[in-house]
Amino acid sequence: MNEIIHVILFCAIFIHFPASLKTGSCLYGNCTETSNSTDVIVICDSVDDPLTSISENVTILIYVNTRNNSVINNLCFKTFKKLRVINLNNNMLSSIPKGCFSDFPSLENLSISNNDHLGLDNLYNAFFGLNNTRIKHLYANNINQVEKIYPFPKNISLLLKSTSLQLLHLAYNEIQILESGAIFSLPQTLLDVSIHGNRIEAVPDLLEIGHLKSLIRLDMSFQCSTRKYRSRLRRRVHFKPDFENHTIDEFCNSEVSQESKILMALPSSLKTLISSGMISGSTCIPPINIGRDSMLEYIDLSIDAYYKWIGPINVTKSNQIRVLILSHNQCQDINTGYFDNLVNLSTLDISHNFLGPFFKRNESKEIFQGLKSLKNLTVSYNFISQVPEDLLLHNNLLEKLDISNNALEIWNISINHLKELTSIDCSFNKLETLPKTIRDGLDEISLSHEITLDFHHNKILCSCENVEFINWIFKSRVLIHLSEADQCTGYSGNITHAYVYLNKECSKNLDRREWLYPFQFIAVLFILSVMAIVGYKKRWAIIYRWYLFRLHRKGYTPIGCEDGFQYDAFLSFADEDRAFVDKVVEQLEEDSDIQFKLCVHYRDFTPGKSISKNIVSAVHSSKKTIVFMSRAYLKSHWCNYELRMAVTEESHMNRKVIIMTLLEEIHRAELSLEVLQYYQKNSYIARPNNEQEMKLFLKTLKGVVANDLL
Repeated sequence: MNEIIHVILFCAIFIHFPASLKTGSCLYGNCTETSNSTDVIVICDSVDDPLTSISENVTILIYVNTRNNSVINNLCFKTFKKLRVINLNNNMLSSIPKGCFSDFPSLENLSISNNDHLGLDNLYNAFFGLNNTRIKHLYANNINQVEKIYPFPKNISLLLKSTSLQLLHLAYNEIQILESGAIFSLPQTLLDVSIHGNRIEAVPDLLEIGHLKSLIRLDMSFQCSTRKYRSRLRRRVHFKPDFENHTIDEFCNSEVSQESKILMALPSSLKTLISSGMISGSTCIPPINIGRDSMLEYIDLSIDAYYKWIGPINVTKSNQIRVLILSHNQCQDINTGYFDNLVNLSTLDISHNFLGPFFKRNESKEIFQGLKSLKNLTVSYNFISQVPEDLLLHNNLLEKLDISNNALEIWNISINHLKELTSIDCSFNKLETLPKTIRDGLDEISLSHEITLDFHHNKILCSCENVEFINWIFKSRVLIHLSEADQCTGYSGNITHAYVYLNKECSKNLDRREWLYPFQFIAVLFILSVMAIVGYKKRWAIIYRWYLFRLHRKGYTPIGCEDGFQYDAFLSFADEDRAFVDKVVEQLEEDSDIQFKLCVHYRDFTPGKSISKNIVSAVHSSKKTIVFMSRAYLKSHWCNYELRMAVTEESHMNRKVIIMTLLEEIHRAELSLEVLQYYQKNSYIARPNNEQEMKLFLKTLKGVVANDLL
C-alpha cells in the first residue's frame, strides 16, 4: 500500500503548492494536465479511448479507474523522454506488452499494483527493458488472483540485475516458491524489499537474501496467508509437546528453526526487519545469532505464536537494536537472560501474550535487567495479576510504561528511582488504590516535568480508609486520567461524587472545618473580586487574545508579504468619512509608485464570519492600522472596538501598529480617556485642507506605511 500513500501525499502536496509556482493547467477528455516549476503532471480518470494529446514533456502520469487495456496499449513505446513516474494502480489491467516501459529513459517510479488479473507473466513483460531506464522504485503488489499459487522465477530478477533499483514491493501475490537464484540475481542497489502477505516458507532459497549487501528494510511478514484472510490478527495456536518424557525446554531446543538461519544470513546493512504473522513449524524462539557487524535497529517478530522465548539474542555489545516487537505471540515463558545483550534497546513491546503466570515467579524480576537504555515498555494484555517489586530496578531511563488491560489488584512495582517517567498506563485493571510511596514518587517527578497516569476503568475503593488516595487524585500535580463512567467500590456513584461525599463524611475535624467555612468564603470572595477587577482592566487584551487563539486553532496564519503580513494596512474609519477614505485608498492602491495592499472592511471582510473576528483578523494580519479619527468615529461602537484591538496588538506583539489621522479638530473633553492617552504619547497626521496639503499628506502617509517613519 506504500505506493498508494505516496500518490495521495503527492496530490495533497501539489494541491497546496504555492500559486506562484503553478505555470499552467489544461483539461482534455478525462485527463487533467497541471504543471509547475519542476513537473508536468497528467491525471486521467476513467479513460476508455486511446489518448494522443498528452504533452511530450509529461513527467508524472497517473491513470485511475480505467476498465480496459486500451490505455496501456496506447502508452507503451511512446517517446516521453522526461517521464519519471507512471502510476497504473487500481485499473483492472489484464496484460502488458513486453518491454512496454523500456522506451522511457527517465523513468524512476513504476506502480502497477492492485491489477489482480495481470499475473507474474505480465510482471516479466513490465520489467523487460527497464535496464534502459533510471528505474529506482517498483510497486507490483496484488497483481495475482486470490487462491492461485505462483512461483517467482529467476528470469524476472535477471531483468532487474543491471538496473539501479532501490525499492521493490511484491506484496500479496500468492508467491509460494522462490526459484533458486531469484533473490541472488536482484540488483545490489536494493534498499527496501517487501514480500509481505505471500506464501513463502522459510526454505534455503530464502537465505539468498544475504546477497543484497545494501538492503536497509525487509518486510517478509504474513507469509503462508492469503489476501482473503490477511485481516486476521492472531492465530489460535496451542502448544502441545509431542514427547511425553521431555521437558518443554528439551522439546524447544530439539526444533530446527529455519527462521533463526535466515536471521543469521541477513545482510549487515539491514536496519529494519518486519517478520510478523509468520506461520511456521517452530513454537519457540531458540537462541538467535545476528551478524557481528549487523546494523539492525528495528525487529518485529509479532503474531508468530512463539510459545516460549529461549534465546538469548546473541549480538555484540555495540549492537544497534533500538526497537523489538514480540506482541501477539501467546508466550507463557521467557528464559532468564533473553534480553540481556540488548543494551541499546529503547522500545520493547511484549503485549498480547500470556505472561501472567511468568511474572508471578520471583525469577521474572531479572528479565529486564540488561535493558539499560529502555525508554518504552509495553506489557498490556498479558493476564498479569502481580509482578515483582524490583521488576524495573535496572531501567533508570524508562519514560513510558504500559501495563494496561491486565488483572492487577495491588500495585507493588517500585518506580521512585525512575526519574525520567512521563507516562504510566495502568487502565483496565483491578486496582483499588496506589500506595503512598508510589504517590509521593509520582509527585516528586511531577516537580521536574509533566507526568501522566491513566487510571480509568479500575476498581477504586471509595471509603474513609482510602480517602487520602481519592484526595490525591483531585489535588496532585500528576495528570490523572479517569473516565466519567468510572464507578467506586463501596459507593453508588462516580469518583467525583464520591470525592465530595467522603470529604464531608470522613473528616475527623468537622467542627473546626465548619468554623473555617466563613473565612474560606471571604477568601474566595476576595480572590474572585480581585480577579474581576483585573479581568475588567485587562478585558480588551483578554478579548483580543481569545479571538487570536481561536483563529490560530482554525489554522489561520498570515501570509503574503516578506515580513509575514497579508496586508500593508487596515483602514479603520466611520462610514460618514468614507468619501475621504476612498480617495486615500485610490491613491495608495492605484496611483502610488508602491502598490500597497489595503484591508477595507466593506470590501475585504470574510462574509459569514462575525464582525469581531474579522476585526481581530484584519488588525493581526496587517502591518499597520490607519485610524481616521473624527467625531463620527468616536460615536461608533465598532470603530472604538477596532481602535482597542489595534492598541492591544501593539502591546501584545510589541510592535508599532497605529497610524493616527485626525480628520477634524476635536476638543479634548470629547475624547475618551484611552484616546486622550494615546494622543499625548504619539504623533498624528492632520487632514489636508487643499490640494497642496493633500499631496504632502499622501506622501507622509505612504512613508509611514512603507518605512514606519513616525
